[in-house]
Amino acid sequence: AWENTTEREFRLWAESQDCSAARNATFYDMQDLAFRSTLENGDSFATLPMIKRPGRVYELAVNLIEADRVCNQANKKDEKDLVAGVKLDKFGAAVAYHILKSHPGKGAPSKPEHWAVVPAFGSKSGRKNVIHLYRQLRIGQTRGVPDLAPVIETLKQLGNYTEAELTAAVVSGMFTVFIKSEGNLNPLNQG
Repeated sequence: AWENTTEREFRLWAESQDCSAARNATFYDMQDLAFRSTLENGDSFATLPMIKRPGRVYELAVNLIEADRVCNQANKKDEKDLVAGVKLDKFGAAVAYHILKSHPGKGAPSKPEHWAVVPAFGSKSGRKNVIHLYRQLRIGQTRGVPDLAPVIETLKQLGNYTEAELTAAVVSGMFTVFIKSEGNLNPLNQG
């Protein structure tokens, strides 16, 4: 009975768009998006805010965060305890995340950027505030690596080569040679 009730309550939350902080996806849609984003960017993040809204049964929501938004404040260089927007303790555990309020490619570049420093865990509850999704490939690795990273340079060079070949074909197709001569050049037609 407890299992059936728990599954029913989870479905009630997960199959509703109310589980999304932006109210634009179900839990399963967000899972798919987070997985795809992790493959493309190397990692993705989610915060777990408690949002009170009229008519909602549960306050828990999931807020997905683009990996590009997690970066050092004012684009400072990485330090021993701050790497790519992840603040670390002396053991290398994440203690806070520096999250840009909007995507770095959005808006006017002259507009000042603002970061929120979100603790990895709640100070009183110990509850996880930020979920960091990535595949750790090396000891001490703080951020993920996109799956296409090993072949990106090769793909770029292949694209440049293809473009050069197409340009050469177009240029050679534009050259036409006309030869005008006086007299008959056909040796069979000498009379």
